Amino acid sequence: MNSVQERYWDGWQWSRTTRPRADSPSVGYGQAPYASYPTPNAPRPLGHAGPRTGSAQATMTADGVPLASWWWRVLAVLIDNVILTAIVTVITFPVWRSLYATMVSYFNAMMDAQQAGLPPPPPLIATDLIAGSSQLIVTSVTLGVGMLYHVGFLRWKSATPGKLLCGLRVVPVDHGHDPGPLPWNSIGIRAAVWVLPGISAFLSFITVIDVLFPLWNPKRQALHDIAAKTQVVRPR
Repeated sequence: MNSVQERYWDGWQWSRTTRPRADSPSVGYGQAPYASYPTPNAPRPLGHAGPRTGSAQATMTADGVPLASWWWRVLAVLIDNVILTAIVTVITFPVWRSLYATMVSYFNAMMDAQQAGLPPPPPLIATDLIAGSSQLIVTSVTLGVGMLYHVGFLRWKSATPGKLLCGLRVVPVDHGHDPGPLPWNSIGIRAAVWVLPGISAFLSFITVIDVLFPLWNPKRQALHDIAAKTQVVRPR
């Protein structure tokens, strides 16, 4: 019998289950002592790797400036689009006034035909509403104003008015502390990739992909950021 082990008497016989005696060492023969459990929330030593966040995206530039989140970028785009739409509408007002007059005339013709018991006029087609030359004017003004808007503000403030209102700024990739201004080639490429797909509805899918791209890009870059080698930061 092992002198450091105890057995239990169950009232009929000695049990086969043993345990160390209270006055004996807790460590058995040839058994290494158990390591103690770490204290919860204990400070970790310097250089200890922190928990993984599960995201492969960077949250800062290489020099430590916070990158803009996708939602802030979308809000800035919406603000810029409202401003650009207002500017383009004012410049192309004669075209829209003609379109409005055509629609009013067609509506009046339908009402007159209904009152007279006559068949309604044939439905309007796109060229009846706006002529090809007018469409060309609207498209040219939209692209021209868009390019001037983005090129001018990016060179002047490194941000469009929408980005300024949201506290965002465009910087060279991994140079968040760069004071600016941005190089002309980066500005031109960035503006062209963002604005020129608006020349055709067929190319609008490029803009959709461009808007969504920061959601999975490792450095939160859109397509026009990658082409121009820029990033959007939110320092405040």
